[in-house]
Amino acid sequence: MSISRMVYTGTSYFGEYAREKIAEEVSKRHFRKALLISDKALEACGITGKIEETLKKNGIPYTLFDEVKPNPTIENVRAGLACYKNSGSDFILAVGGGSVIDTAKAVAVTANNPENEDIVSLEGMDKSKNPAVPLIAVPTTAGTGSETTMDYVITNTQEKRKMACMDSKVVPAAAILDTEIMASLPLSLTAATAMDALTHAVESYLSKGAFSFSEMLSLKAVSLISENFIRVIKEPGNYEVRKELAIAQYLAGMSFTNVGLGIVHSMAHPLSAFYDIPHGTANALILPYVLEFNAAACPEKIRQLAAAFDPSFDTSKSAEEASAHCVEIIRSFLTASGLPQHLSELGVRESDFEALAQSACKDAATPDNPREADENTIKQLYQSMYK
Repeated sequence: MSISRMVYTGTSYFGEYAREKIAEEVSKRHFRKALLISDKALEACGITGKIEETLKKNGIPYTLFDEVKPNPTIENVRAGLACYKNSGSDFILAVGGGSVIDTAKAVAVTANNPENEDIVSLEGMDKSKNPAVPLIAVPTTAGTGSETTMDYVITNTQEKRKMACMDSKVVPAAAILDTEIMASLPLSLTAATAMDALTHAVESYLSKGAFSFSEMLSLKAVSLISENFIRVIKEPGNYEVRKELAIAQYLAGMSFTNVGLGIVHSMAHPLSAFYDIPHGTANALILPYVLEFNAAACPEKIRQLAAAFDPSFDTSKSAEEASAHCVEIIRSFLTASGLPQHLSELGVRESDFEALAQSACKDAATPDNPREADENTIKQLYQSMYK
């Protein structure tokens, strides 16, 4: 007997000034004080301030922790945990991209599970015993889908690797996807995070764990991103386009958190751990190469994927033609947005390929890839995308 599980956020809001719903969620859940988790860059550009203004207007007390770094580390989480303990807060409000929300999840779970305060013990599936501190997520990018997932990734700097943590207890109680906030971000970040969402959609669709419900979510996410990627580059202030991308990242998040990913993520994680390359940028670069590699293992799915990218695609064509069509569209997105397409552009060293491949093979996402990939295969893939 096969049983499939779907876990995702209970209440979500999409649209311009959706942040006004924060007070309603806080009130009905009887929360008293927030630990507001964000980062310095969002504080400097005024995005965190917009949320602070909402909290003040509605008489919601808070303490601010804005020390989150891109690719957050164990030390980062410990600092946030210490701030939570000293703040007297009873819930966490995460305002930021994947790094901020991932940090908030780790703080939320360790605050109620002191046996996991080493952070390392959280790696893997459902490693905590007690419910996490309630979390409301306000994503500032349309990419990670972290506002609706049980996944979070923390960097172990000592071992130069990213730890994939999955815990159903950290799924946010509510998500606020405010398109006015998303529209204020630079285009380079918009493009990289949209490609992150696209990678989530493609990999979850092709994942070994995919089933009809998850596949429906993944394909719709691919369609929405394909329809709106170039539009958001040309019309960054178009709130409806931003809303469609926000929905796409949410759907992709719902899918991948329940069925897994693949070796795009396995290969991207060590690039971030070794070189601090932004996750979305790494995924965007790797995606077309791995899509070509995986095509032979799932020909019918690749044809359906091509139709999701482009409804005019003839699904009677071969898997090779379908794969080539998908890759052509993905590369057009990278070119239009100026995202890098070769590892040499990011300062990656060929001498590190062996270590990168070893790390990728051990990554939690590797077993879900539709085509088997050993260390030598992954090393060859890194080599193919070097320049």
